[in-house]
Amino acid sequence: MFPQEKVLWIFCLIQFIIGILGNGLLFCMYIFNFRSGYRKRSIDPILLHFIFTNALLLLFRGIPEMLGIKKWEYFVNDIGCKFMSYLQSVCRGLSLSSTSLLSVFQAITISPTTLFWSKIKTKAPKCVLPCCLLYWIFNMLIDVFVPIYITGPKNRTIKGRLSLGFCSLNVNGMRPLKPVIWKSVYNFVFVGIMACSSVYMVFILYRHHQQVKHIHHTNLTSSVSPEIQATRSILLLASTFVCFSTVSGPFIIYIESFQKTISWTYYVSALLSMSFQSLSPFVLLSSDIHILKSFCVF
Repeated sequence: MFPQEKVLWIFCLIQFIIGILGNGLLFCMYIFNFRSGYRKRSIDPILLHFIFTNALLLLFRGIPEMLGIKKWEYFVNDIGCKFMSYLQSVCRGLSLSSTSLLSVFQAITISPTTLFWSKIKTKAPKCVLPCCLLYWIFNMLIDVFVPIYITGPKNRTIKGRLSLGFCSLNVNGMRPLKPVIWKSVYNFVFVGIMACSSVYMVFILYRHHQQVKHIHHTNLTSSVSPEIQATRSILLLASTFVCFSTVSGPFIIYIESFQKTISWTYYVSALLSMSFQSLSPFVLLSSDIHILKSFCVF
């Protein structure tokens, strides 16, 4: 193993351990809070789904990448490559759609109490589980092409194939069906929804800040409401997701355009693609004061 590969493997291992421990801890805390019924919130099931999908992505992406850096990829056969690549793609889409659902749900929660929004607020909690189920169905269907064009590590040197670390992708074979375009449109829709709901939440927070500005001047001990704290937490999550997606974008374009063999750029891109899933539980732990108070009560 070359020195740079050893460094990448260490970073990948640290990121994997931190991400699994963080998501596992937060998942247990939300489960405990949800089952105990103490200050149970409508957003908790979405947070549980969000954490669960992030943990799955870390497992199905992190372990194969560490094996690939160690040159142990040949222990994965053709069927294993198809299965792992499919699960990676599905979990990546679920992570995006869960983040988008969090943004939309929180935007509805902090909306003004008018007749229109009151009806939506009443119906929104009932739509959480159906939405999560639909996200699983949509992502599993839209990624159904992945196993068809993915092959094992022994075929990754064949012309017209793009190396994916421990597997390879038949680029020429998938071009007529344009699955990448459909997947990009699907992701763009959820990113757009997340962006619109985030802008709306920023507007609501700004208006709330203007309304209570005089209260803060006269009462230094005035506390922030749980809804505002949760909104800031979701906004921070969405911003973190966008930042890591933006940083990893150039690496992905470079790999697809100029690289046909595995290189350090691929592993850097893999690390960046898992960074959000590793850091998101700590973002929630640091900003979601409600879950900490609820857990400490018991």
